[in-house]
Amino acid sequence: MANKFGSTCPFLSLKHKVPEMPFLTRETVQERLHKRIEDGVNGFRQNIGLIGSPGVGKSHLLKNFFQSISRDSRLLSIFIRGETIDDKQLVEQWLGAVLCSVLIRKTSDIPSSLSGLIQHTEPLIPSTVQAVKHVQRLFHQEKKSSAVRELFGLSSILARETGKKVVLIIDELQGLEKLPVTDPFAMLGKQIMPAKEVLYLVTSSARDRALEIFRNKLSLLFGNFELLELGPFGFFEMEKYLAGRMPTHRWTEPLKRFLFHMTDGEPLYVDLMIQCIEKMGVREIPQPVTPASLIDAFCQELFDDRGRIALRFEQKIQQCASLSGKNGVHKRVLISLSQGRRKVIPIAASIAETVTETQKVLKRLVQEGLIVKSGSFYHLPDILFRFWIREVYLKRHALFLPEGQSLRKSLFDKLNATCDSCARMHNEDVGARVETMLKEFRNDTVEFSQKKFQCPQFSETALRVLPNSLFAILGKGGRGRWLFYVGAETIDERAVENLLKDSKNLRNIRRKILIALSGIEQNAKLIAQEAKMQIWDLRQLNVFMDYYDLPKIIITSQSRTHGTEQKTDGSIMGTVAQNVSALNSR
Repeated sequence: MANKFGSTCPFLSLKHKVPEMPFLTRETVQERLHKRIEDGVNGFRQNIGLIGSPGVGKSHLLKNFFQSISRDSRLLSIFIRGETIDDKQLVEQWLGAVLCSVLIRKTSDIPSSLSGLIQHTEPLIPSTVQAVKHVQRLFHQEKKSSAVRELFGLSSILARETGKKVVLIIDELQGLEKLPVTDPFAMLGKQIMPAKEVLYLVTSSARDRALEIFRNKLSLLFGNFELLELGPFGFFEMEKYLAGRMPTHRWTEPLKRFLFHMTDGEPLYVDLMIQCIEKMGVREIPQPVTPASLIDAFCQELFDDRGRIALRFEQKIQQCASLSGKNGVHKRVLISLSQGRRKVIPIAASIAETVTETQKVLKRLVQEGLIVKSGSFYHLPDILFRFWIREVYLKRHALFLPEGQSLRKSLFDKLNATCDSCARMHNEDVGARVETMLKEFRNDTVEFSQKKFQCPQFSETALRVLPNSLFAILGKGGRGRWLFYVGAETIDERAVENLLKDSKNLRNIRRKILIALSGIEQNAKLIAQEAKMQIWDLRQLNVFMDYYDLPKIIITSQSRTHGTEQKTDGSIMGTVAQNVSALNSR
């Protein structure tokens, strides 16, 4: 016997109560999801795709959301796990989840077998149960294409029979590739378009593959998906999380910067680091978290045999190694990327392979979700993973003796130096750091949010300090004169007007770019856009910083005018997708 949401029924996908944690609820996304529910009930359907790297909390967020809407008598909620053992389990899980939707509010004694579910629900939804049996017969008769088509249509049958709106949640959409048909996503797209009584909410951890599916398979009329990208914590979000998890403990500003710098705000890593610190005894008695305790926690997680982050990284290495034979070329490419190489030719030279072979390997790593391609760059986006490969994995394999104490000390010293660097970075001039990045441009192309950005090589750059924490950088090169403005504080209308006046004093400017590190007010944004000024936010800038192997810029409450995140509007993924802007202020 089990309670409503902790049922042992495998079709509910909720074996345990979801923890109440800030990074699992992500209020802004929850609000958007609930708004789409209300819109759907009122006759306007907008399907949603939620994408993000593993560990940012997509599945937990969906389970929290599933729990909340399962109590709504206007709706029937179906939760499908895309990541299953094989196609047979996926089909059975789908059938069971459809039937479970009518039992959740009626009983806590939900059958754990598909046959039991059929028996319990046949009096309630006979037409849907008959359709489920029909799908089973089609699969038994090896009529796979028809079976999958009917499987996708079950939610519409359920909606018609019950007169209720159906919310179909598919966690890890790319898992549907297991289904025994050539193109399951095109088939799903054809079912989505006429199914106006069904709201589709899907997630994916395979970002590039998901975007391809949404763009090519699920973009039919009335079936378009609003895409929300759930990224890691921003600095302020991480601060709130630390305050909630360790309310009696004080974190100095430099130490928070160090934690953010190392983890890049990835919720899973931040949470594991906090757990490690708590196990060390820094828990009940109010006290400051010291640099030594945090560095030791990193050593435990990255170096020690029981380090959970290290085990996770070892699994990634094994996944990479399994892609190639004895020569281990995929692993060697991954290592080359961790060492700062981003382009095909330098990578090929470092692993002693041809450019053609290297391109094949890179393409496979992208397909596996281990790396990403952005314009002319290939990138390993996990900062902590890159650090671990360089400072632990490679150095451990270079030892001549099975002795790890010196290696652990080396890791501690490296972390300590990084911590000191983050402390010094606190007062660094953001204008100078952006200028350093511009000097690294080599006529590259970077793709961001489905848009391509040119990075021209500059033969000369000139930095000027302007009033109100603003900086101007003029870059001159073979592609003309580019003017960059950098604002460390929130940009308002007056600031934009002053920048436009300043730009009129300069001639032959090919492109003007405003980098608003702490956000930009909406009216100011419209004025800048009307003046044909391109706008980057902190997240965009840090993408470029990371591609050029430079430390990301961190804007803290001590270095910006407002103590809260500045929300900005804008499209992140083109015409069929929008972002939740609050998630992008990083």
